[in-house]
Amino acid sequence: MSEVLPTKEDVSSNRPIVHAVAPAHIVPGGRVKIHGEGFDPLRAPAHRVFFGERLAEVSRVSRHTIAATVPQDALAEIPEVRVELDESSSRPHPVSVAHVLADELQPVANPVFDADKRLYVTLSGARGEKVPVCVYRIGTEGEIEPYLGDILNPTGLAFGPDGDLFISSREDGSVYRVSTEREIAVYADELGTATGIAFDPEGVLYVGDRRGTIFRVERNGEPRSFCRLEPSVSAYHLAFDREGQLFVAAPSLSSVDSIYRISPKGVVDVFCGGFGRPQGLAFDDEGFLYVADGLVGDSGVYRVDSSGEAERIVATPPIVGIAFDGDGGMVLAGTSTVYKLDIGIVGFAG
Repeated sequence: MSEVLPTKEDVSSNRPIVHAVAPAHIVPGGRVKIHGEGFDPLRAPAHRVFFGERLAEVSRVSRHTIAATVPQDALAEIPEVRVELDESSSRPHPVSVAHVLADELQPVANPVFDADKRLYVTLSGARGEKVPVCVYRIGTEGEIEPYLGDILNPTGLAFGPDGDLFISSREDGSVYRVSTEREIAVYADELGTATGIAFDPEGVLYVGDRRGTIFRVERNGEPRSFCRLEPSVSAYHLAFDREGQLFVAAPSLSSVDSIYRISPKGVVDVFCGGFGRPQGLAFDDEGFLYVADGLVGDSGVYRVDSSGEAERIVATPPIVGIAFDGDGGMVLAGTSTVYKLDIGIVGFAG
């Protein structure tokens, strides 16, 4: 939560004062809390909140807090918020606003970066629907190009140790290997409803069958059951830490879901709980886990420390995946739109 101290002029003028915005990083459509003073809950409709020049929707006003939804057309080029009440206005307070990289896509898990920092995102389609282009590639300058069109319902994405792209298909239960020349071959099959995929520190692939199984795929492509979990209504999302522990998000119909931690020997425990609809997972180079959660009213990216304590650091609309570009940028994949946020965090390269 960023904080700016009021000046003597602010206090003496009786105008609204914004001390902090939580969280300070936002994606249009996310919900934030504006902390300050000079707010009047008895005249809540008189408060107007602007992100840049875009008017936000205010949902609650108390003496020291305003809850507001960031407008969908908020611009990264004007990274500030201010509160107006009657004829007075607070000083602009800095915030960090994501910008759109691409839209009209359909990611269902984490996007991924290659070694050249190009981003790969799916247009997965409805179950059983074959779309003309199922994977797009976004260059370092933001240029978007069709990349693949031959995999039905691509879901999980991961780069292998050799630089090839691996893609799961939730429709046919396979994982495909795509060479740098875009040649496609089946790497493993009979994986159920294959969703999230990830490589462990030894370069071995793991695949989440959302019906309740995590598979370990041997180097010859043979899948073996690694552990069992509760089924997911949408997809398993997988990420490994430095110690080779596998972390899994498995959103269910419950109002509260957990993140699972699985040892290299397949022992499952609950790492942390309290999420509403946890999806994409990623680690940074300091060992913090990042969770994309879709909890109504508090959706966003949460940073989780080694003890399992979580803090929301980015306010977002519902998102399904996150990825780090290696230069302090975070990419957030919504249900149709991909955003980029300069956040100063370096991801764990694996």
